[in-house]
Amino acid sequence: MAVEVVAILAAGLWALYTFVYEQRIKPLSEPPEFSLPTNVTQGPTANGVVFLSVHKRLENTGNVPIDVAAEALSVYGEKIVTSGGRVKRLETSAIAQVRADMPRQPVALLFSIAKLRAGAVGGNPKSNFFLPPHSSSEQVYLVAVPASVYPVVLITRIDYVRKAPITPRVPVHIERTPLGGYTLAPTSLEGEYDTQDEYPIKP
Repeated sequence: MAVEVVAILAAGLWALYTFVYEQRIKPLSEPPEFSLPTNVTQGPTANGVVFLSVHKRLENTGNVPIDVAAEALSVYGEKIVTSGGRVKRLETSAIAQVRADMPRQPVALLFSIAKLRAGAVGGNPKSNFFLPPHSSSEQVYLVAVPASVYPVVLITRIDYVRKAPITPRVPVHIERTPLGGYTLAPTSLEGEYDTQDEYPIKP
């Protein structure tokens, strides 16, 4: 009888340990998984000015919490470069690309924002962008674009995302771009994610 009781207790303890390990301990050892989509919706036009809503999303698709140590987003108006058009070809052992379209060039800053949060060196200690597992967050910025002047906009985005809590803090700082916007430096740090997207303005 005593042997059966011990066996039942052992089985219960093993089941409890397995449950706790699978549900609590194991997920915390996993790397973070997330996506950083940036979507744009074009709103109404008033007096030749188009209003764009820039949706800056962060989606935590993993089992561990994440935090954003620093972030920057800029919107630039682009003009079509009518002179000097030529075929651009890139060929390496890993990629082959050719472009023969009309080149575009960022010429004016329309919007820019950058933040250093608690997870960054010198960041705001009261500011965190903590995102629990399997959740999402979105920031929306309204940007006015003179459609006749800038037929295309370029959106640049950089985020420093790590598993929460962020230790040690990310050694990153805010810098100005040649067109007057804001970005983060240095690059090539752990947890750095850069994106650049172009959006044509619909007439």
